[in-house]
Amino acid sequence: MRAIASALILASAASTALAHGYVSELYVGGKWYPGSEGGSYKDGSPLRPPPSDLAYVPFWNAFDGSAGVACGWNGVDPVQVTAEINAGESVTVRWKGDRGWPGTAQDWWGHYEGPIVDYLMPCDGECTKWSANDQNARVVKIAEAGLDTSQPRPDQGFWPTRPSGAGMWAQDKMSRQQESWWEIKIPEWIAPGEYILRHELISLQTANEPNGSGHTWPGGAQMYPVCIQLKINGNGNVTPDMKPVRQLYTADILNINIYDGSDGITSYKIPGPPVFTPKMKRHTRRAEQLGHHAQ
Repeated sequence: MRAIASALILASAASTALAHGYVSELYVGGKWYPGSEGGSYKDGSPLRPPPSDLAYVPFWNAFDGSAGVACGWNGVDPVQVTAEINAGESVTVRWKGDRGWPGTAQDWWGHYEGPIVDYLMPCDGECTKWSANDQNARVVKIAEAGLDTSQPRPDQGFWPTRPSGAGMWAQDKMSRQQESWWEIKIPEWIAPGEYILRHELISLQTANEPNGSGHTWPGGAQMYPVCIQLKINGNGNVTPDMKPVRQLYTADILNINIYDGSDGITSYKIPGPPVFTPKMKRHTRRAEQLGHHAQ
């Protein structure tokens, strides 16, 4: 499959360029930065550019050893800006696409069924020198959002069809409720250093057809990873166990049928490892207990 990956990306360019999107601007700790202009890099941005045709990373690249799964096909090489942020602050990104309510700019992200996941990936030094070709590339998941079944299935809205799934998808929420903005908080526990924030949308509208057909070819789940170079400051001292980025996903967890049932699936397991939560040290818990009993 690896041999045909480049051909698939080129062949799908014409049909995918208008249907997807890219991060057009972002805030890092409250400071504004340009994103990309289509698939082109903008000077002064810590964001590695997306594929020039805005196409997705095919699902099989998640487990065939490809460098593109880390940061997308245009994000393998570093950019020359690394944005500073304090642990506990947020990165907020704006996905530009081709959807929106009538009367608006209609430039919100163009898909609606799928999760949003966020990872930190250490640069092992300076991010301006780190390439996604690094076979030691590894990540820790810091946030995720999938199908919120506490919410009712929404109406069609401005989408071409009604979203499938018994709840609100994270990507639907991002566009429908947040005008295509998404916030990612940098955890306070992370040790200071330079990291890649690997922010990813996984769209599932063709996940039930991994072999593809017609306009859905090449089919399967569509991965849209973007990478933001960060220098994280703070007093954190946790260095969590991490997972190789080339081993995050498998085909069976990516390619599911979200259309199963009258309203679509009723539950959804977000791909990848669980969100990392540092364990509280035993002596700290004991001190808190003693303090509580002393009151």
